[in-house]
Amino acid sequence: MTAIDLSGALDKIIQNEKIQILFQPIFNITTQTIHGFEALSRGPEHSALFSPVPLFQTAVHEGRLSELEEICRRHSIQEFDVRQLPGKLFINISPKALLEPSHAKGLTLSLVQELGLSPNQVVIELSEQYPADDIDLLKSCLNHYRSQGFLTAIDDLGTGYSGLRLWSELAPDYVKIDRHFIHQIDKSPVKQEFVRSIIDLCQSLTCKVIAEGIETENELALLRQLGIVYCQGYLLGYPKSQPNQVFKHDNQHESFHSQVRYAESAESLTTQAISLPPETKLKVLSELFMIQHSLQAIAIVDKQQPVAIVDRAQLMELFSTPYGRALHENRPVASVMNSNMLIVEASDPISKVSQLLTSADHGCVAQQFIIMRNKQFLGIGYTKDLLQQITEQRIKIARHANPLTGLPGNIPIQEELQRLRQQNRPFYLAYFDLCYFKPYNDIYGFCRGDEVIQSVAKLLQLQLCGDNFVGHIGGDDFVIISTEKNIIQQCFDVLNLFNLNKHLFYNEPHWQAQKIVTEDRHGIMREHPLISLCVGLLPPEVTMGCNEQVLSAYSAAAKKQAKEADNAFSLFKINTDEQTVIYPPLKSA
Repeated sequence: MTAIDLSGALDKIIQNEKIQILFQPIFNITTQTIHGFEALSRGPEHSALFSPVPLFQTAVHEGRLSELEEICRRHSIQEFDVRQLPGKLFINISPKALLEPSHAKGLTLSLVQELGLSPNQVVIELSEQYPADDIDLLKSCLNHYRSQGFLTAIDDLGTGYSGLRLWSELAPDYVKIDRHFIHQIDKSPVKQEFVRSIIDLCQSLTCKVIAEGIETENELALLRQLGIVYCQGYLLGYPKSQPNQVFKHDNQHESFHSQVRYAESAESLTTQAISLPPETKLKVLSELFMIQHSLQAIAIVDKQQPVAIVDRAQLMELFSTPYGRALHENRPVASVMNSNMLIVEASDPISKVSQLLTSADHGCVAQQFIIMRNKQFLGIGYTKDLLQQITEQRIKIARHANPLTGLPGNIPIQEELQRLRQQNRPFYLAYFDLCYFKPYNDIYGFCRGDEVIQSVAKLLQLQLCGDNFVGHIGGDDFVIISTEKNIIQQCFDVLNLFNLNKHLFYNEPHWQAQKIVTEDRHGIMREHPLISLCVGLLPPEVTMGCNEQVLSAYSAAAKKQAKEADNAFSLFKINTDEQTVIYPPLKSA
């Protein structure tokens, strides 16, 4: 569709006020009640201006943004009242429109009063999609709304300097954290620290925080742990004319406890795709591709079930043939679509997605694939994003892995401990150590010593089941971090397997003698026992109350206690009579 056609379509929308208003719920996840709804505007269905991005971009280009937003604002307030929705109404106003000379003054207040609503039920939400240069003038305009009793909010906090400056100068009632910082926050310590700092600042400024763009149970659970109260996103409710008003998410949702480590899930590749029904005319798809230059594919969905993917190249090739556009543009997409597509589950590891893509019989790797969650269409994934994530994943693993064993090193170990503490999950920490390893190295050399360390790593990797994490601290020290109750048996399994294979490390005379003779640290010849493996286990009663420093000290004490035990195993226990934890003295570390 040309710019002239878009201008004409916009003119008809404004003239006839052909605007659809959808409402997306904002929940108080502490009380599990509705806090309010954000009003979102759409153009006529199946038109090139249905999506808000081309709709408002065309309005900006035509100099009619304020005019369009005025219609959207009026319809939002009226339909909020007609539907008798509870809580507050969040209305988007772009700073650019707010500062236009044609911006109607007093319209919002008169509409609210006419319908019998209170101004403090309405939140004026500043969108940063079309930022304003004159913040001082914007501050004056917004203060005008506040003087009338309206509340204010800043959207997309964290996307740029202007948003932070607006926050500091306007002192809004709400700030909405940009979805970039919410997406996969459960897997990113950096994002968690950002959100935590915003929460701390808002508490001192008596400002409410809203986390938007929540799409997974893991994200919601982590935000709850951080102290977020107000939440919005597809997980809680899609934008609808009759929106969801019931909070249905349990505090201890099971999926939060099953996370793929060092391998992202297919859900992390999901992009919010445009979805259209099979009867949509090809002309509509062509217009969408022309308006949105970055758009590469459109999902064809029938009753929440995907039936095909139409990509840009496929449609452009069809229209590029002689009379191609004239012959096909008025035909439904169902007449030309190819239903041969890859469908994956959101929980699938990206390694599995990669295998599915490359195992296709036709030998051509698809550029897009469909992602489902709970048998419902979630979005489109792109092969280029998959390749990039696999590359980044391998770089991360290589950067933080121990070079000898390939196991996660100190940084991933600390991240895992931090993750469990933030989730407030009880866990065991098993600290494995090789005893009398230095005398063995002195006699057999570092190459044979490395083989022993690698053999221990392989034994520990056999325990990588359930929710176990295996790490290599360095040298001959290893850890298993586990939420599994059978970890005690797993520790004994490792010790027994090591003892069964220990004879492979020695020559016959040393094995028969069950000792070796070598110089000690002072140059004196001494007898030393054969190497052995020991493990000190800290139970949840100990680990739940510990920071990194205390954990390190108790782990060292547990290791020493295990070395002195007959079975090379030490477990710290709770004294149930006195309700205190029995620890070895810290000086023994």
